[in-house]
This record gives sequence, structure tokens and C-alpha cells, in this order.
Amino acid sequence: MNHPFALALAAMFALATVGTAAEDAAVRGIPFKPDPPPAIDGRLDDWDSVPNVTVAATQAHCVYGQPKWVSAADLSARVWLAWRQEYLYLAADVTDDQHRQALRDRDLFRGDHLELYLDLTPDAPPGRDFLGAGQVQFGFSPGNFQQTGDPLADIPPQAVVFRPEQPAAGVLVAAQPTDAGYAMEAAIPWPLIGQLAAKPGLRPAQGFSLGLEVAVSDTDSQTPAQEKMLALRPEPWQRKCERLVPAALAGSDGTPPATVRSQVLLAAVEVPVGEKREIPFTAPSVPPGKELVLTFQARLDSSRPAGYTRGMRLTVNGQTLDGGRLVNWEGAEPRVNGELMSPAAGDTLNVPYSPDFDSPNQHPSYALRSGPKLCRYELRITDLVRHGGNQLILHNAAAAELKKTLVVADVRWQIREPVAPRPKRPAPTGPLPVVHPAAQHKVDYQLTRLEDGTVEIAIGGATFRVDAEFSTPEPAWVRGSNKYFDHQQEIQPCDAWILVRDRFTNRTSEDLPLMHRHRVSGRSPWKQVYLAGLSPASLVSTASEPANPTAFGAAETAGLGVLPLDDVFLVHATSFSTENQVGLADNQLVLKPGVSYTAQWAILPVASGDYFAFVNAVRRLREVNFTLDGSFAFLRADPRLGATKWSDRECADFIRFKHAQFVCSGISWPRHHGRYPHGTCFQQMDWTATKQQIARLRQLAPQAKHLKYYHCFIDTLDEACERYADARLLRSDGTHADYGQPYDRLYVPTAENTFGRDVARNVELILGPQPDGIGCDGVYWDEFEYSRYQYAYHLADRERAGLPWDGVSADIDPKTLRIARRKSSVELISQPFRLALARSILARGPLVANGQPHTRTMLQLHFPRFVETGSISRCSRAQLYSPIALGDHLTERSERDAYRVMLRALDFGCLYYWYNDLTVVPTHPHLTSYMFPSTPVELGEGYLIAKERIVTNRSGWFGWGDSASHEVHVFDDQGREVPKFQAPTVVHKEMTFTELRLPEDYSAAIVRQAGVRPPTGPPQQR
Repeated sequence: MNHPFALALAAMFALATVGTAAEDAAVRGIPFKPDPPPAIDGRLDDWDSVPNVTVAATQAHCVYGQPKWVSAADLSARVWLAWRQEYLYLAADVTDDQHRQALRDRDLFRGDHLELYLDLTPDAPPGRDFLGAGQVQFGFSPGNFQQTGDPLADIPPQAVVFRPEQPAAGVLVAAQPTDAGYAMEAAIPWPLIGQLAAKPGLRPAQGFSLGLEVAVSDTDSQTPAQEKMLALRPEPWQRKCERLVPAALAGSDGTPPATVRSQVLLAAVEVPVGEKREIPFTAPSVPPGKELVLTFQARLDSSRPAGYTRGMRLTVNGQTLDGGRLVNWEGAEPRVNGELMSPAAGDTLNVPYSPDFDSPNQHPSYALRSGPKLCRYELRITDLVRHGGNQLILHNAAAAELKKTLVVADVRWQIREPVAPRPKRPAPTGPLPVVHPAAQHKVDYQLTRLEDGTVEIAIGGATFRVDAEFSTPEPAWVRGSNKYFDHQQEIQPCDAWILVRDRFTNRTSEDLPLMHRHRVSGRSPWKQVYLAGLSPASLVSTASEPANPTAFGAAETAGLGVLPLDDVFLVHATSFSTENQVGLADNQLVLKPGVSYTAQWAILPVASGDYFAFVNAVRRLREVNFTLDGSFAFLRADPRLGATKWSDRECADFIRFKHAQFVCSGISWPRHHGRYPHGTCFQQMDWTATKQQIARLRQLAPQAKHLKYYHCFIDTLDEACERYADARLLRSDGTHADYGQPYDRLYVPTAENTFGRDVARNVELILGPQPDGIGCDGVYWDEFEYSRYQYAYHLADRERAGLPWDGVSADIDPKTLRIARRKSSVELISQPFRLALARSILARGPLVANGQPHTRTMLQLHFPRFVETGSISRCSRAQLYSPIALGDHLTERSERDAYRVMLRALDFGCLYYWYNDLTVVPTHPHLTSYMFPSTPVELGEGYLIAKERIVTNRSGWFGWGDSASHEVHVFDDQGREVPKFQAPTVVHKEMTFTELRLPEDYSAAIVRQAGVRPPTGPPQQR
């Protein structure tokens, strides 16, 4: 039976030319997707910042039907993969000039579709059967995008499992038509992958290896048939596992592990005390420039973690391996309790006591603060092995009286790229840049209205044209008023920006879909563009990020950027660029009959191509240079571990060294039936441990303010589904949205619904005085704007209760330009509730939030809001309001790790709040001691100038453009202050500067001396 590609073309595969072996191909890193998880809705906004997109757009990528492939416009695709603990994610932006899909289930392969091949046993010996044990083949159909209401005619998106033949249980799939083809997203549960691959205990983790391929199939003829197919790897297809792309689960930056190839020697073995186990193995020929590493896990079996002892000796071909061969340790490492642990004593490795391989790394005393993982060993053996037969001996060398069994698992060799440390850049010599704010910001530009209604802007010898187009249900794109709506435009030139107001009035008696697009075009290609604060590799791109809804183009002698200003446009906006254009679009706007709406936006000409000059102008336009307090640190209140087990000195030092003005306890303890107590179940918990910790810390660090975690969109109570049925956030398919676990259900609080009323009571409990309340000084509000899904569907109508329509939002078919379905922006319908509650909190104490404002209404409420940095590029989302980066909980395992994130955040002009507590316990003061309070004046690449201080990781002459004196604090590449660092004071043109010549990974804080009057003029970089 002719099923999918891999089966239908067996004869062709058998004759295919042998390609490059998988072990010689580059390993593809599958990036971890930080919070929030992708919303599986067929829209690719969530994927803008996900790295390692693959473009399949050449004839070489066409591995079947190559003669029928015409061009990238005929068939091409951009493909992303990502992972989280719940799902493996796949997304594709497919260009297809003729979309055809008329079939379902296992016949869908004869229409347009995607296929995903997985090999979960890439280390198994070569020569295995293709699509045999440990391998899986999925198919994904985008459907036919019809919405007639006829279930026989309408084909929805669908997932199938071609091999092994089993149901695609729990797979989420969604698709949307696009101007060029279609976009598709899928989320595949890891338990299903484990079941299909006969790996029931499969758990995703960074470094997990697999083989994969993604194929994009095309059918252009009326007769359903698979005509051509593209693949990620541009090489001839073969029915061999080695043809698949070698891949590994990576961190959020998508960088794969250094392993090139590995082979399992032994799954697990137990060695009684004093005994040995011999493991014969065959070693490969190690290619030049590579090294062979022996890796394994080991522990001395114990009922609980209890420190470590000298417990293991290893020999390879009669040669003993000593601690000097370890590649994952750099000498002694500090443990959480402050003691140092050495990995070895001569030729005997130190081995932890533990019931498993994970517990020691979570222990409040025995876990390491940084560096390697306990129980994990990686040793160089290149010089000890010979090609062919070799012998490894494991010896339980623990003291006999201990009577401990040595448990060793996952023994393998790996061929790796040797990692040589790169020498760090020394301090610069010669001239330095001069950095200080300037007194005025008026931009010299000329604005001219042309006869055709467009506008020209001239600046720095460059000329730009501003025009717009609007959709009608004809379907047609038009300019100006028509029978569907009236349009009026008002343009207001200002010193440093141009304000634009486009007023639309619906002339019809029906809801009117009205997409509007605004472009600024130059006469030559941009040198560089920035969308949502990031510079894409291509000049042609789009982004949808309400926290930074900007588009900026840099020309040779000038720059020009745009951003929306009103609430609706901010939430709906897509920023875009082409070779010579930047612009804004609202592709989701609907006007009720007779209703008027004014889209407000701004054009900012910049007298240079500097993105940060544009950022600083936007910040002045938005009036967001308010004072930021800090620093901030999480410190859990868990009676089993953490601060409750620390001495008074350890607790006081934790707060002092982090310079934490805000100390926040989370909700990891206590649990509600094993779940975090999100939502209204928060009010049912016993918060005694939190109350006791606050009372203790107030005595030890009276200057600190105590905050408690709050989240308004998740509720984990099972009965909440019925109790708050009208507040449920429903996806487009009608199912109740969740945060990744089925019990982490999402709701939308409003000023009118009972969920909003009830979940607000958490705040009263948090701020209420003890003993009845928790007695906090303020609130930490997680995911302030929305949680995972920005839009809600299946809204209230005459026949059912539910969330209200926001009156302005809908999915609009890009081809018919008509409404596909109404929806509500979570930000807009919850805003009155959130605004009132935030004002109430601020009237009583401090408020800190996760996530930047998405509306002008929220911009006007000033308090610290950070961005999470699972990917450091997320700092771009903080540049237009509160430039604070939260530490990276995915990679920070020590104070040195945290310091590196501080430095990277400064690259984006951002300050830093601490995240991890138990794994990042500081031993000395850090740069954060001199970061706050800060009232931003100017952000730059590598620095932030505030009224009170300048924080930088760059060299230069730094000052405020006046004669104020400076107090300078310099920190080395380990994050320790260097008391005698030479930072001379320079007086130039009656202005005081500090001269900084910083080696790589150094930083500095220049503090303005008390009593000196700050500059009165607004900022500008020179």
C-alpha cells in the first residue's frame, strides 16, 4: 500500500548513492524553548527568537521529484524545532504556490503535508533496519483551510503516526494559511515518543542525542499524489538510519553539545566493595584534531545523599586514570555549604553516597555551587586506547567497612572536539570613545506632504517616503476612504519624532475587518534593520512583540524607526522590514458598525544609524525614564532546604552580597496535591514557613522588603473549571488552554467575572498583617500581561457564557480579507482588572513584575518589571520600559555564571535582578551592589547611564557632561571588585570623565557623588 514517502519510494532508496555518514555531519542543536511555551495556533510569532531555523529552498533540498521542483516560490520552507519537558515542538513556514490537501488520516501523504522522522537510538550499532525499533515517523497535514461548517468538506489540521502504526494520541497541531502558502505548528508529547520508540522511561534533557529529518511534501496536480518533497539535509535519500540528521537537545541558545559521536559500552553495573568489573570494548579510530572521552555516572548506593568518599579506580589497558584526566572539573569546586570538594585523590575518584544520580545535585549542603554535576565523570583516554580491542576495569575502591555497592551507569566513549580556552581580550590602548548625555535632542529633518497624500521625510541626505494601505472585504487593498470606511489622517511634527493618527469609521452595518499597513521606504537598501530590538540576518523579516513593537532601519547617513502608540495597535502590531522598507501592520483589527477608532503611531528619524539612539528617543517619547529600585532576589521558604536550614550569618550574607532590597519567596512549597498552588488554591495553603522566614529575615536584614509570588492567569484547582467556566481561556479548537500540564489551566480575570474577584484575594492574603495574613511588604506579579496564549476564542454569546469579545480583534483570512473568527486579546480584556489591582498594591507597598507593558495604559504605571533571560536576546524586550534582566535560571549554577549573565545583559543596556537561590549563593559583593537605584537617562550597547550612576562593561571616557565627581568600582572577570584598579579622572572642556580601560569580562559602576546636582538636559549619546 503506497503510504508516505519513506515507504512509497523503497526502490529509489535502494539505488540511492551513499551519502555522508551521520557521524560526519554537523550536530543540529534543538533549542530549549523558555517560558512561555509556544501557543499551538498556527501562528509563528512565538518562533521569532528561536534559534537554528533551517531554510530548505534549493534544488539540492528536493530529495524526491526533483525534476518537478521549479523554484523556492514553488516549494520551500523555514523549519524550527524546539523542546520543553512536555513536548517536542515543530514549526514550519511553508511557501507553496498551490495548496492542495483533500485527504485525511494515513492517506494525507498524497496532499500537502510535513513528515518528521525520529531515531531515538542513534548510538545503536550501524546497519539497523530503517524505521525499525527505536524509530518513529509522523505525518502532519495543514488541512484545507475551509470553514463551511460541513464536516465532510472541512479538513482540519491533523497528525498521524505512520510508523509504528499507532494513534497520534495527545499530539497538538495547528495551521494557518499565509500569503505565500501556510504555517504549521505541532507539539508531540514526549511520553508518546517514548511509547512509540519502545522507551517508556524517556525523559528529555539537555544533551540527549537523536537522529531526525523533516520533510515537506507538495502536491500541485488535481489528482492526489506525492509529487515532490524537500528535506532539511540536502543530500540523496537512503533507507539508512545514517541518512538522518544527527541532533541533540540543547539549551535555549541552540548550541549543541560538543560530542561528535558516541557509543554505549555498558548500560549499568553494580560492583560490590573491593571487587572489579572488566568491560571489553572496541575503540574507534580517532580523527585528527579530535579526542576520545570516557563518560559515565557513578555513585555509592545509599538510602540518602550523604557526602562522598574515595571510592573508585579506573584502568584502561592497564593504565590507571587519575583526576588530571577529568575534563568536566577544574580542580576543587565549592559546595553549597561553603566547603570545597575535590574530584579525586590521586588515582582514586571521589564518589557521592546517593540513592540515585540526581539527588546530590539538589542537596542543600552537598550540591556544588558551580561547574560539573556530581556523579558525572568525563575523562580523556585518547592516548591510552588502541584501534580495535581494549579493556576497561572498574574497581570499587571504597573502604571495606563501608560495605557500599558501587553503581555505574551509562558507560560510553565519545569522540569530541577538544575545547581550548580562548585567551581573553586585554585592556585596550589608544584613543577611547567618549560617552555622556547631551543637553538637547532636536533632530534636523524636513517633512513634506506630496500631492498623492503620501509624506516624505528628509534627514542626513537621505529621503524616505511614508505611505499606507488598508484592506476591504472586496477583497482588495485600498488607500483612503471608500464605501466600507472613512479615513482621516493627522500628522504632527515634533522636535524628535512625528506623531501620526489614522482615524477609521465603519460605514457598514456589520463588523468590519480592517487590516492596515504603514510603510516607510528609502531609496536604497538598509545597511541593517532591527525588528522588536533584534537584527535579523535577512533584511526581509517580520516580528510580533508588544513589549518592543518597533521597526528600525539604518541607512548610510541616518536611521528611521516606527512604533505603535495606542493600546489596540500595540497589542495587534506586527513590525516588518524589506530591503528598503520598515513598517507596522495590524492584521487583526475589527470595527463594530458605526464605530470610529484612531490608530496612533510614531515615526522617529535619527541622525545616525545607531539603534540605541532610536531606543533612547522612544524612551523619551514614552516617558519611561523613571527610578528603578533594587536589587531583587528570590529566596524560597521551604522547611526541607534553603534558608530555613542556613545559619543567621548565611542568611544575612545572602541578602547582603546580593544587595537585595526586594526578597521574594515563591510558591514551590507547600504543594497542593503535588501541584504549585497557583490561583485560588493559594488561599487554602498553610504559609507558616513563609511567615516564619519573613520574621527571621526582618531581624537579620531589616532594610529588605519582602514580596510574595502572585499569578493571576493559572488556577490548579480541579473544581475551578466549573466554578469559573465563564473565565476559561479557550483555544481556537474549543479546548481549555493550559500551561503545559493539564492541571495548570488558564483563566482570564476581568473586572466583572468572579475569577477576577476571587484570585485578587491572594493579594489581600499576601499583604495582610500576620497572623491571619502573610505579612509581606509588597507583591511579585509573575507573567503580568498574559500567560502563554495572547488570545481567547469561543467567546460569550446569547447561547453560552464565556469571556467577552474585546470589540476589536479577530482572525482575518489573508486571502478573502474577511473575518474567520472573533477573538479577544487577553491583555485588553484583563487590563481594567490588572490596572486596578496594581494601583491598589502600589498604594500599599512595592510591586515588581515579570514582563514588560503591552499597552500605553500600562506604560503609564511606573514600577520595576524585568524580562526572563532563558535566552539573553529577550533583553531587547526590556529596552523600552524597565531595562532589567532576570538571571538565567537555566544556566546559572554559580555566582560566576550569574556575573556572566550580568555582563551579557549590559550588552543590551539592561541591569540585573537575581534569580536562582540555592544554586547561586554569593560569597562576596557583586556589581549589583552599585546598580540601584537607577533613573535611566540613556541606554547603550554595553552600558546604562542613569542620573545616579553609570554601569558598563565597555571601555571609554564616561561622564554626565558636567563637572560632577565620580566614585568608581571595577569588577574583574570573576565578578570580584578590584579595589586598586586604575580608573583615572579626566577633565575635558570643563567636564569630568572617568577613563575606563577594561579587559574582557570586566565591568564598572561609576557612582555620582552625593550632593552634586544632576544634569538638567535630556540625554543623547555622542
